[in-house]
Amino acid sequence: MVQKYDRYALQEPETETNLAVSVAAGIGSGLIKIPLGLASVAAEVYDAVQGEGQKIDDGAVARLEKFIDDSVVGDVIQGLEDKARDTAAGKITEALVQVGIPAARGAKIGGQIAAKAISAIKSGKRVGLKNKNLLKGAQKANDLNKLNRYSRFAATSIGGAAGASIVYDIEDIGTFGDMIGGTDLDREARLDSDDDAVRRLENRAKFFAEGVLIAPFAYGAGKAVGVLGKKGKELAYSNSRFERVLDKFASTFRPRSKKSQALFEGQMRVTGEEGAAAIVAKDLVRDIDDSFKTIFNKSSNAAEKIKNKDELLTQMDGLIRTAKDKIVGDEIIFNNFDGKKLKEFRNSLNNINVPKQKQEELISALRNSKKSFNRLQTDLLQGGNLTTANKNEVLDFFSQRLNSTLSNDYKIFENSKVFKTTNYIPTDEKRQAVAQLFINYAKNNRVKNYTEKDALLDVDKVLENVKMDPVTKSPVFKFESKSALYDGVVQEVNIAKMISTNKFDKRDLITSQKDIKAFRELFGEIKDARRTIVNNMQALSSISARDKFYNQIAQSGKIVFDTPTQAQLNLPNRPGYTMSRNGMQIKSPLNEEFYTNPLNGKFTSTEFEEAIKFAETLPLEGLMKSNVYRYLVAVPKGVAQVSKTVLGPFTHMRNFTSAVAFSLGTGNLFKNPKFVIDSFKKSFNTIQPQLLYRNLPEDQAFYQFMLEEGVVNSSSTFQDVQGLLKDIAKGGDFVERAFGKLGKTMNKAFRGAQDLYVAEDDFYKIYNFLAEFDNLRGAYKGSGRSELELMREAASIVRNTVPNYAYVSDFIKGLRRSPLGNFVSFPAEILRTSFNIVEQGIKELRNKATRSIGAKRLLGYGITVATIPPALVEIFRGMYGITREQLAAMRRFLPEWSRESTIIPSKDKEGNYYYTDFSHGFAYDTVVNPIQSVIANVGTGENAEPLISEMTRGFTKAIGRLVDPFISESIWIQALQDLYARGGKTDTGSEVWNPRDPEGDKFAKGLKHLSEALAPLSIPQIGRLIKAGRFGEDPETGKDLSFTGEAAGFFGFRNQKMDFEQSLGFKISEYNTALRQSRKFLPRPAGNVKTKDILDGLIQGNNSWYNAQQEMKKDINAMKDLGFNNKQIGIIFGRRNLTPDYGALTNDRFKPFTLPTGLIEAYIRNARENGYKNPLDQQARSQINSIIRELNRLRLSQPYPSLMRETNIGNMSALPQTPMPNIQPTAQQINPTTNLTRTEQALLSPEEQVIASRT
Repeated sequence: MVQKYDRYALQEPETETNLAVSVAAGIGSGLIKIPLGLASVAAEVYDAVQGEGQKIDDGAVARLEKFIDDSVVGDVIQGLEDKARDTAAGKITEALVQVGIPAARGAKIGGQIAAKAISAIKSGKRVGLKNKNLLKGAQKANDLNKLNRYSRFAATSIGGAAGASIVYDIEDIGTFGDMIGGTDLDREARLDSDDDAVRRLENRAKFFAEGVLIAPFAYGAGKAVGVLGKKGKELAYSNSRFERVLDKFASTFRPRSKKSQALFEGQMRVTGEEGAAAIVAKDLVRDIDDSFKTIFNKSSNAAEKIKNKDELLTQMDGLIRTAKDKIVGDEIIFNNFDGKKLKEFRNSLNNINVPKQKQEELISALRNSKKSFNRLQTDLLQGGNLTTANKNEVLDFFSQRLNSTLSNDYKIFENSKVFKTTNYIPTDEKRQAVAQLFINYAKNNRVKNYTEKDALLDVDKVLENVKMDPVTKSPVFKFESKSALYDGVVQEVNIAKMISTNKFDKRDLITSQKDIKAFRELFGEIKDARRTIVNNMQALSSISARDKFYNQIAQSGKIVFDTPTQAQLNLPNRPGYTMSRNGMQIKSPLNEEFYTNPLNGKFTSTEFEEAIKFAETLPLEGLMKSNVYRYLVAVPKGVAQVSKTVLGPFTHMRNFTSAVAFSLGTGNLFKNPKFVIDSFKKSFNTIQPQLLYRNLPEDQAFYQFMLEEGVVNSSSTFQDVQGLLKDIAKGGDFVERAFGKLGKTMNKAFRGAQDLYVAEDDFYKIYNFLAEFDNLRGAYKGSGRSELELMREAASIVRNTVPNYAYVSDFIKGLRRSPLGNFVSFPAEILRTSFNIVEQGIKELRNKATRSIGAKRLLGYGITVATIPPALVEIFRGMYGITREQLAAMRRFLPEWSRESTIIPSKDKEGNYYYTDFSHGFAYDTVVNPIQSVIANVGTGENAEPLISEMTRGFTKAIGRLVDPFISESIWIQALQDLYARGGKTDTGSEVWNPRDPEGDKFAKGLKHLSEALAPLSIPQIGRLIKAGRFGEDPETGKDLSFTGEAAGFFGFRNQKMDFEQSLGFKISEYNTALRQSRKFLPRPAGNVKTKDILDGLIQGNNSWYNAQQEMKKDINAMKDLGFNNKQIGIIFGRRNLTPDYGALTNDRFKPFTLPTGLIEAYIRNARENGYKNPLDQQARSQINSIIRELNRLRLSQPYPSLMRETNIGNMSALPQTPMPNIQPTAQQINPTTNLTRTEQALLSPEEQVIASRT
């Protein structure tokens, strides 16, 4: 049991160094050591030259160090160094200051020297120019320019490396060679000062060499970033192959991908305008629904209520379609409804006793709908691409479109090939009406013996093959021609085109608008005013927005051109261009006779053409075409992601609470409290579910502006899931209908959850916009800039500093189709917006008007990512008296995914430890976690490894954490892998089933495991919450559960109790597994096994086993830091029959494995039976014994020795001789009663004495 701890009791005063103090001490220590490094280099050179035969203590280096130690400077350095190295952050800071400042200065000096030298060469002033060859070379300007470039680079690299190599603590910092060899530092001091000085200088040379080698990579990365920053938009057209390759690479990750910025922004505006129109349509429909609720709530007869409602909707649909407009100037204005239709509608309302006020509300809703249509139609008229100039023709054209294709839905398109019981089936009357058209058609073309039965068969064929036109959304069907000229030829009829052209031939199947009506009724045309409003707004807004988009592109003069030659000249080095000889041809829902696309006939690059047509394809397109992949991977992945986001209550809460970080990180919470509260209210009144009450018209107009500017409805996680569902739905009828049925069955709940998820994201985006707009309005007060201009700039800032799905690159969007990754858009956006926040803040600092905004922004981001996480850790450590050593010890027993996260520790009164993974609910964890990984791998204290080794290991893990969201198994694939690839175990080692379970039980448990992966409603979390409230533990596992800890999981900060004894048990299991894995280095007794193979396997295997024992020793030390004593830990090992191992580990002794007897016999038998040379002859066994003897002397605190630099059978000198110090030990008397020496009795605790007496 760990030591009891009372958080309310007065704690002993802490002697730990504060984190901020440690970092400050690191800066101070690093600065002081820069001149000391120079002095040390001078002393080393002096000793190397003058110190022959001189003892090390008498050398210049030793005298310098003694002088420093005895001076005030030495005291200051020691104090700063101790405080700096108390924390990983302080230790890293100290090294960066030591290395960074001299390196930067050295690079600058090197560059300046090179520049002066080249200048001298060019001007002929250098002495060496008297040489004829040099004079000749100086005359070649091109060669000199290259020399200038390369020389400056070389000099900068060498200067930087030289500056870095004067570092004072070079052996503490280390080199990459310490890990991979080659430039590993020699840390064994020599006896003579000259030898030791040479060793030190050689170490500096290695440090210098690594600096020179690293410089080109750093230079190349810096140059690439610089080029992208300066010429990013023009790189695609560059004549430089490097720059084009760089652009191609960058296009994978940038928001606009391969598009130009103008195309990207134009596409965004189209999406925004379509979204704004959708909000208008929803409001109009809701007006109708609200009126209907009041009208029909008094009716108790449900059947009568439905009948009346359907009749009214049909009448309203007819009324809105007969509305009359007029053109005033260049605007289309609503005039009135058809008098007869309006009177019929009023009579219907009177018949069911609808009050006059409610009648006017319904008519007003229809009038407002028609006015909304007219605004979009006016935009089209003003766009100048309608071919008719006659006002009446324009009005007739739009009236005809409203009555035909733009606003119609058809029941037949809602049919499913699988769920047939609910399918639409046309009545016999409707089938007969169309059959008569086929009979008339046959008769007019003089077809004989064509009966009514034949006609009905043709009608059924039409019903089977009818499809939806992807552009006009109207029916398209095929039939066999009955004309004598085209007998047997299949003809195609497009209802939309037939309506719009209004041209008929008596010998065709369709000879009038009346015939078209018969087909529309056959296909189940839906006459519902609400659908008409929504569909018409959707269609008109899309046409209008794209018309503006096309005009902007046509007028830009930089994207499309009149000829292929102009396109190639103005868009050079592109992979392809418009292929058609007639240029681009863009289809429109409007008839070509009335609308001319301004881009038709123009030429551009292939990439731009795809963007103009909104026809870009995302990566992994081919995967989604495979039914096997869609059904087995994409569909379950989509279901799982919907379940864990939109349908997860815990996720909703975390989605809302975590997003506050975006306001803090952009500095927008540093506002007047009254402004913050008022803006939060404004945000709440603007978000869209409108669950509690209807938003005011001005709030709705504001939201529409936000949509048009691309600020709201852009949740990266939600849109990621939505995108995957759309990808799935494209693939075929089954999936589309399956999701469709789900939407209908749970319409209110599912769509309500969707709207709520978006609203949670929108809330803070709207607040951020209000804050940014207020900032700009204050900064530019009196400057003459309009409010609209400032609002659009504020919207741009929010789009670039808060995650926004529109800015996710096509490559990242395509990853949603992959079997790997979960919600990949969000971490990608965190990285993009984090960079943009810093860039925006720096930009604002340089502008006098916005300087205070920039300062707040950078401060806010710094506090959010660099202050809050460590500050919370430090606050909770202080509250509960947990030392840094104890926190580090806790980390060793955390689950793998939390081990390097930001951990908030705590304790209860009994001394039990708890932890909260702060990273789980922290929005900026994608940025913070890699840094945390580096810090977590940097050790402190005397046993720390060289800093470069620790940081490299940390960086490796950091990169892993950074890319993990993109390459880890998706929720569904992970569940499948648990069952099949991992054989019934999760990736954390938990068992899905017991290996001894009957197959039936395994199947049931596996099915349950898969269903949990797909289950919505946060079932596991809610289950734990209920168990915590009822039992205080999980009845199945006995694991303690805290109600408050589980409730905190709603916000992403679940507080969990740690069971160190159980965790150590898992570690011991891993320890045993490590032994088995280490033995696998030994070759199998098959084939011609050589002695060298066995020796290499034994050495490498024991190296692996040595690493495992070192890790177990660290785990034991961690347990002691956490309050466990030797006896308690020994009992845990004893339960697993590992008491001897525990004794060796606690005594710092390595316990190697040797060749098992059975394996020895197998090697010998294999050689004898197959005629091979015996690999284990006397010489080989002698070498094996030497190796084992050497390893038995090894301490776990020592590095693993290089036992065989080369294998030489029979030559025992191949094994390095371990030099033994010539010291005569003084034997201590052992007490026969206790079996301990006097020193052991004095220094060991009672529990440790018991273990020592046994060993």
